[in-house]
Amino acid sequence: MGRTAEVTPPGGQPATLAAVTDEIVGLIKAESDAADLRADSALQDAGMDSARVLSLVFRIEARYDIELDAEDVDVRTVGDLARLVLRRIRERS
Repeated sequence: MGRTAEVTPPGGQPATLAAVTDEIVGLIKAESDAADLRADSALQDAGMDSARVLSLVFRIEARYDIELDAEDVDVRTVGDLARLVLRRIRERS
C-alpha cells in the first residue's frame, strides 16, 4: 500500500491516508488527554474508553458521511481506523 489514494469526502478536499490519520488524531486528542499519537498508536493507549470511542465513531461518520458497522470495531490502532475510514469513503463513492 505504498500508493497514496485520493478520495474526496463531503468537504471537497481529497482524502489521503495521511490526511485521514491526521484528522483522526485530532479528533482523538479532542476526546482524551492523549499527547503523542501516531498511526501505530493503540486506541486504548490514547485513553479511549467505550463512551469516547462511540463519540469518536459518531464524529467520524458525520465528518466523512460514512457508516461504521459493528464488525468494524476490531480496529486496534489509529492507522487501522484511518484505513477503515478511507475504505468506507471509497465504497461510498
